[in-house]
Amino acid sequence: MNLLHKAIAKTNLGLFQPLNPKNIVVFRFFLALMLAYMYAPRGLSPGYPLNEFSNFNQYFFSDSYYILIYVLITLFALGVQSQIISILLFLVLFPHEFLPGGRASKQIVSCVLLCFAFIKTLPVWKMNQRSLQISQLSPIWPVRLMQIQLSLLYGVNAIAKTTYNYLSGNVLIEMSKSYENFHIDLSDGFLHILDLSIPAYLLAILTVIIEYFLALGFWFKKTKWITICLGVLFHFTLSFVLTIFMLDYASVFLYLLFIIPFKLKKQ
Repeated sequence: MNLLHKAIAKTNLGLFQPLNPKNIVVFRFFLALMLAYMYAPRGLSPGYPLNEFSNFNQYFFSDSYYILIYVLITLFALGVQSQIISILLFLVLFPHEFLPGGRASKQIVSCVLLCFAFIKTLPVWKMNQRSLQISQLSPIWPVRLMQIQLSLLYGVNAIAKTTYNYLSGNVLIEMSKSYENFHIDLSDGFLHILDLSIPAYLLAILTVIIEYFLALGFWFKKTKWITICLGVLFHFTLSFVLTIFMLDYASVFLYLLFIIPFKLKKQ
């Protein structure tokens, strides 16, 4: 237990410490940009269960509905009643979670949006006002929930891949044969780069090790920046291996949660 307590202390969680009101506004702006990009109209047909309610789809995916989405995103970015707007925007965006492209990515970002329902954020026109009283500031724990989501994203993937079938390289070999979004050929069990022949099992093991490291490394000061650089390199390299729509973008976007200093410094 002592080791666990020391590890938690090193992460410096401080769940109820006051949240920096200006820096959360900066992140809110970037989140609004991400929402505007991810929920842009792409002409995709709704999947199950919305395809069972075709009478409603003419409203959920109409031009007027998209105008409503972008009006709410703009209000959210500006900080107009951001707690209320974040809930309304989450509900309005919910039908678009069932479009066939980017479901996982949208669910990740919409969960981040929902966390703003628990955060009092300043409107942009009050960014330059003097520091608020500590009692008026929100605690940092909703941001911790957002950060935990990123760790779970990598951690759950790593755990799911920690099987003999994946670590042996068999899954990657089969994916390279049957998946259209897979861009490399591992059919003979090797990745051929110039004169190098890298075994598929080595690629599989390396992937799992990296994802375990990414699940934990953000939380410690000594490894945070190494983890961020490794994560960017990992997703950049992954883009040459397979196409996974917007999940790479959503994952790297969440790195801002560990880059922006959310904890209010003592005056």
